[in-house]
Amino acid sequence: METLGAQLRQAGLDELVLAELFGAAWTSDEVPLVLDRYRADDPRAALVRLFVLGERVPASSLPVPVEPLVTAGLAELVEVEAAARVRLAPFAGLLVAHDPASADPDVVTGVNAASRTLATLTVRQPVERALDIGTGSGVEALLATRHAAHVVATDVNARALRLAELSAQLSGVSLDLREGSLFEPVEEERFDLIVANPPFVISPDTALVFRDSGLPGDEICRDVVRGAAAHLRAGGFATVLCNWICRGPSERWEPLLPWVDGLPCDVLLVAHGVVDPFRYASRWNEPLRKDPQAYASAVGRWLDYYERQGVVGIGIGAVVLRGREDGRPGRLHAFAAGASATGAAGEHILRIFEAGDLLARLPDDASLLDERFALVPGHRLEQTLVYGDEYGVAGVTMSLADGIGLVAEIEPALVPLLFTLTPEQTVGSCAEEAGLAPAEVVPTVRRLLERGFLRQAVD
Repeated sequence: METLGAQLRQAGLDELVLAELFGAAWTSDEVPLVLDRYRADDPRAALVRLFVLGERVPASSLPVPVEPLVTAGLAELVEVEAAARVRLAPFAGLLVAHDPASADPDVVTGVNAASRTLATLTVRQPVERALDIGTGSGVEALLATRHAAHVVATDVNARALRLAELSAQLSGVSLDLREGSLFEPVEEERFDLIVANPPFVISPDTALVFRDSGLPGDEICRDVVRGAAAHLRAGGFATVLCNWICRGPSERWEPLLPWVDGLPCDVLLVAHGVVDPFRYASRWNEPLRKDPQAYASAVGRWLDYYERQGVVGIGIGAVVLRGREDGRPGRLHAFAAGASATGAAGEHILRIFEAGDLLARLPDDASLLDERFALVPGHRLEQTLVYGDEYGVAGVTMSLADGIGLVAEIEPALVPLLFTLTPEQTVGSCAEEAGLAPAEVVPTVRRLLERGFLRQAVD
């Protein structure tokens, strides 16, 4: 199966190859149009039609022999046409097996926005043991095999585990797959890395295993966060995607505070936004739109549920934990992110926790003037100008190409500091070189440090 997976990737079933082939349309509903108009004769198009779109294609049009696909159970022959028995999503050099979209309770979804976000927010460093809770198609567990010696993946859905095993075989890696709910299959075991994309949707339904937990409100996410803390080794990291109930109009990450209270971890709370209940219910019931009556009924049922629960908004984001050596409650970092997580954000997460460690060691903020820092490569500085009688600087912001989505505001008058800030000299010296009073720059330096836009100089 590993050889067959390699052959499929080499033949073009690869995310980077297909992104180049289809351009921006590769991740949109426009793919069939591009196939029809521009790539009809490209042999890679046949692979996309078969395994990504689930269409029947002439067996002779495939760039790989059809017989091994049939023998492996990936496809079947219907006269002279090949039909997929499973969907395959190319992602990050992997082949992820999953089901087509359906209303089957045990349907296993492929690579989606949530799985991509979790992959982005995972700390990637060499570890001994990793755990993927609610593995589904296995994508997070597969990614973890690249930096973990042993990867355990659990799921209550037996079909998900079968597809995760197929994904592992096609991708040439090994997973320790265990059936059971959340942390039940790992009991007293501990891990250096834990990732979880639980059935976080807040709804009154129990129709879909991947979406609906059956627990009231946002209890599933709270339980997974606290379970992750209980199974995390000192120094290890856990990332849990979450949705949570906001009962006040100004709430962002604040409802998560009771979840992490008393945990033996340092904590990072990231709120990527708050969704209006109507929009949330509409989006998750989108597949029912073809039946207007069923769609309206489902959305109405969900909105009634939110009214009973006192929901004014639904927060979306993640909780990241770092296990502590002393087993005591740790430091809290909490942000309302101004953008989505992008790239490989693990290094950004590490800098945020390291900044907390440094600030805890310093006697006061003024001590930052004696430290040496460097700006993180790949940051973006944006200046907003407003015109009155002449242009004036209304604001300056900094963002990262690879990060959790934070945007840092910088006082326009302090921008010269950024051009003198180097790891060879102290912050105080850099401020003087920029013509600024050292004490004046301290709050900005602390803000950039806390948000992971600075890294400490290493001798």
